[in-house]
Amino acid sequence: MAGGDRSLSVGGDALGQFVTGDNNDVLSITVNATHSAVTVVSPAERPKPVRRARIERLPRRASRPPLGRDGELASLVRSITGNEPAGVHGPAGIGKSTLIRQAVFEIGHHDGVVYLNGHGKDVDDLTQSVFEACYDAPGYRPGEGELHRLLAGLRLCVVVDDLDLPAGELTRLQDAMPSATLAFSSRERLLWGEGADVVLAGLPASAGLQLLARELKRPLFPAEADTAASLWRASEGNPYALIRAAALARPGADGGTALLPEPAEVPGLLRGAVAGLVGVPRQVLSLLGTVPDAHTTVEVLTLLVPGATTTAVEEAVGRLAGLGVLSVTGPHVRLAGGPSGTLPEHLALDPRQLAEAVTRLTAWVSARRTEPVALADHSLLIAGLADAVGRAGRPDLGVALTRAAAPLLACSLRWGAWGRILTRGLTSARQAGDEHAQAYFTYESGVRSWLTGKRVAAAAAFGAAAAAWYALGDHTGAAFAEGAQALTTPGPAPFPGPDSSPGTDTSTDTGGDTGASSDTGPGSDHGAGSDHGAGSDPGPGPGPGTSSAPSAHSQPPPSHPPADPPTPTHGPPPGTGAPAPPVDPVGLSLFAKVVIGASLLAAAGGTVTVLNMGGGSAAPPTVPLHVHVATSLFEVRDMPGVPEGPCPGGTGKTSCTKVSQVVKGERGPVQVIPAQPLPQGVSVVYWGCEEGPSSAACTVKADGERTVCATTTSPDDEPARRECLRLTGGRSNGAPQTALVHVELGATDFEVTVAPDTPGTKPCVQPPLNLDQNAGQGAGPPPPRACEFVVPLHTKMSLSAKITGNTRGFSRPFNGEPEWFGCDEGPASPSPFDPNGRGIDESSGRQERYANGTGTCTLNLTTGRYIGLSSTDVSDAGASALAGAFAQFPRVHLAPGVTRMPTPQEPPLERVPCSSFGGPAGTECLGTPSNG
Repeated sequence: MAGGDRSLSVGGDALGQFVTGDNNDVLSITVNATHSAVTVVSPAERPKPVRRARIERLPRRASRPPLGRDGELASLVRSITGNEPAGVHGPAGIGKSTLIRQAVFEIGHHDGVVYLNGHGKDVDDLTQSVFEACYDAPGYRPGEGELHRLLAGLRLCVVVDDLDLPAGELTRLQDAMPSATLAFSSRERLLWGEGADVVLAGLPASAGLQLLARELKRPLFPAEADTAASLWRASEGNPYALIRAAALARPGADGGTALLPEPAEVPGLLRGAVAGLVGVPRQVLSLLGTVPDAHTTVEVLTLLVPGATTTAVEEAVGRLAGLGVLSVTGPHVRLAGGPSGTLPEHLALDPRQLAEAVTRLTAWVSARRTEPVALADHSLLIAGLADAVGRAGRPDLGVALTRAAAPLLACSLRWGAWGRILTRGLTSARQAGDEHAQAYFTYESGVRSWLTGKRVAAAAAFGAAAAAWYALGDHTGAAFAEGAQALTTPGPAPFPGPDSSPGTDTSTDTGGDTGASSDTGPGSDHGAGSDHGAGSDPGPGPGPGTSSAPSAHSQPPPSHPPADPPTPTHGPPPGTGAPAPPVDPVGLSLFAKVVIGASLLAAAGGTVTVLNMGGGSAAPPTVPLHVHVATSLFEVRDMPGVPEGPCPGGTGKTSCTKVSQVVKGERGPVQVIPAQPLPQGVSVVYWGCEEGPSSAACTVKADGERTVCATTTSPDDEPARRECLRLTGGRSNGAPQTALVHVELGATDFEVTVAPDTPGTKPCVQPPLNLDQNAGQGAGPPPPRACEFVVPLHTKMSLSAKITGNTRGFSRPFNGEPEWFGCDEGPASPSPFDPNGRGIDESSGRQERYANGTGTCTLNLTTGRYIGLSSTDVSDAGASALAGAFAQFPRVHLAPGVTRMPTPQEPPLERVPCSSFGGPAGTECLGTPSNG
């Protein structure tokens, strides 16, 4: 690097280059197969987007208008032409995509129309697509402020089919295009307030019969009238179900014209049709069944199916769509999410077929002719197949696939799709034990965090990658990671060196970075998050206008004056040439700090961090406060006090005790604050505090020498929780530290899956009850349907429910929503019970919820809990019976230490004080007086 040249020395062929950012934070990224190199450039080097003369991105026009949707179509068009948002929602297969695509061709009076497929895309990826449709600026992704300025004056109509966003993100999408009118289709209702929200139900009877005739390509025979009407009623007018029934028509007794099947015959005919598939149709269905949430194109399917031609794949897709097992929307093909039959297990890809499909997809991804944006459109397929091949015992194939895709996805400028593949790639690399790939995905995750404004997470990732590369002997990669870390860190390097320990880092980061250090997932990074601790300026660069990570032969450019003495780095110790010990070579570590309230803290060794810092007078009498933190989830880098024994750093874990002098007689908090969110369902818990053992908060009164111990509710920290109990004077036979969550199930006709978000706790799946078989065996009452989970006490748990399958009789699919009873969202005591107070919602055909029924379930487990799960499906008698019973129950607590509900042959639980077993005072639990 000569003179003032600050360009990068990048090994390997560059795959692409792009610029992103705005104002004074503009970055140029060069992407090659080994890593992405980032350069901070002058705002003057930012590309100048040129508005396109004609803004028009339309879907393929349908050959025929939708049947029976005139009123809904008019409502959508009226709202859009009036510059108000419009949304259409309903179940899968109901015709949302057909309706919203037709609306695109009915509107006018706008500066342009942009149609997008929103499946699997976050807000940032959608807005980048809108920008590219409106402006010519290859290789440029504007920052959030610049994007708002560029789109603010455009009166666009943006139509998004299959919008796949949380409700709260819709406002962010609208705010990015303040002058645009947004229309969209979605599974659930997202639009509230202004604009038109259209609930799409089944087709009216006349339209349903027209659809059957159209699919049969002939008028309905008079003899078929009753059958056709029965099909319409059984399907509730669902177009997919009616199309399927027509596709299953078969010749009559005379062998002549194909006749419609009776409703009861449809499931068996469908199973037979699917089970009898051979050749290309079977391979196409098996492939898409492996990744049911992903869509692809006929072109890619042709590449993945051995020996297939485009014509053969097109014919196969048409046949499967006719059976209602595939959904085709424009060029996109995926497994139908509507009322489809169960696919036989023998249709699944065997390990050899799966490996061949992944190898073929890797070859397509690696081909230089593959466009990055087209690749981003297939990120769900890539991630899904990488996951599948990992489950099949070949994670190395998943590593190869995601490793080939990641550089091109960076060039696609779709941060959501890129993050999805980085997350999946890191998981595959860990499964395969591929440390080189782990270092690569960790580094690239840091680049993505930097580009989305999360500097603290980026610095942590770069530090972890540098340590891993040094441990692997890749000093060139480590130099790049250290250089990037220097540009994202305003103070000393945030990752402690080999000899450092918690409390020695003097970085000014306050932990305000809102992105998790593993922020590579699609849902974990919604926009350019702020970084309140690191600041927005990476510091002065080494030259005017530009600063860059170093070449392999240069030293990292300092972004701040060197500390005195210098903070240890990841590189070899001076003069030794030996690499440093490995530091978290697996991936992104979580960091945390310990905070002691100012009212307590008088003097402490090492770095002092206080809450509510204020002035003070002469030093008062003090007593020692010992704080012990032990966890495998994060590393405490900032902790007041003097170490009592070893406090190893650079491991990604913590086992450290420090003592601080605190003001005698004062009361104040002790907190462990992670810099990034902990995994779902995991929280920090404390011992030795006024709140009691295993508490979610900690208050200390310094009336004498005290010990506080902190860890987490993670299953991996069970040994640490036992150690905390011992250190704070607890007894091994003390209060129980587990909580039972018993979920009574009421949906007898359907399969029910209850999934807790607590790490290490598996979902519970209960099949539908076979009541006929049970009665035939004379076995008495049906077996109980319940799920039970035993988790650490004080866990904060969220439960989700999925109810699937068909009712007996007409085989109608589940039509309802889960209804929970006894969760924190509901009342502690029930409302007065009205047995006739649960009506039917005429618009949806579902039962209304009881007053104390809720759509979600969260539990703060200070005790165990006994809860109920019903549904609003009108046809499920079991669910209705359970709902009627639980609607009269108060909230039911189970004593800590109860691990299962007793069987009918065992003595029942008795009412006992929860406080007798470590629970809250004043609350009654069900337990046993002897042992809970």
